[in-house]
Amino acid sequence: METASKTERSPEPPVRILVETLTHLVPGNGSYERTYAILHRICQHHWDCDFTVPKFRYATYNCQFAINNRRCFFLVDYGKSQNDDDVPVLYYEWTGETLKPLPRLATDPEIQAKLKEDLPFTRQRSKREKREVPIRRLVKSRLHYEEYIKRSETDYMREHPEDIMWLKAHLRPRLWRTFVAAMNASRSADDPVMKE
Repeated sequence: METASKTERSPEPPVRILVETLTHLVPGNGSYERTYAILHRICQHHWDCDFTVPKFRYATYNCQFAINNRRCFFLVDYGKSQNDDDVPVLYYEWTGETLKPLPRLATDPEIQAKLKEDLPFTRQRSKREKREVPIRRLVKSRLHYEEYIKRSETDYMREHPEDIMWLKAHLRPRLWRTFVAAMNASRSADDPVMKE
């Protein structure tokens, strides 16, 4: 069980908590279970409760769980503020067993820029026009993040063999086998079995 003083455990809102870890250290199976495992641990560590929306907000970065040893981040925001510069950020490392303070993140200019520019505490509606992601890139991303591939996506891929060839060229063999298994699991009786 993690131990910490009450003042360390219960920071008053507004507060941000940023956790750095490696993908293979995050417990669970699949993107959803693994993400929420860390979010719950963060909230339990500080507030003795599970992560819930809308009380807490979160963001993740680089959580490609299908790839071991990938540096990834989890951010939990709690509370509201009129001035983002007044919101303290607590930095941790998840070791696979416990959250350890990691103050070096506070001095990392890349991390600080990402927090300030891309993930402000007070979220604004994006003025950027959202580009539609090609299905083949979406499927590749789902495989890397260990997310479920939707039936509509496998149907699309089945109808576009050029996208299947692109995907095969851009995936590690283990992830290609996962894709083939997903294609075969979602095929109808009329569809041929896909070979590796």
